[in-house]
Amino acid sequence: MKSLPVSIALLLLGAAWAAAPAQSQQQNKPPAKKPPVIINDPSLYRPPPPPHERTYVGPGPATAPPMQRVPQVPPLSQPPIR
Repeated sequence: MKSLPVSIALLLLGAAWAAAPAQSQQQNKPPAKKPPVIINDPSLYRPPPPPHERTYVGPGPATAPPMQRVPQVPPLSQPPIR
């Protein structure tokens, strides 16, 4: 019975030892090269466009007066009587 825990410990130790070289090979890979960042913004190479011509001359329209009241429509049937 004493040999069972020892053999399990040796098995785990051997598995860790076998996985270590594979793990170190993965970590030693050089990182993938990223493509350069190309900034293609037209505002960097020329001045901003001139502002648009404004065609309005005065302030906006004022608040309109209130509308006239519309008469209520009578109901189609009489409400029920209690």
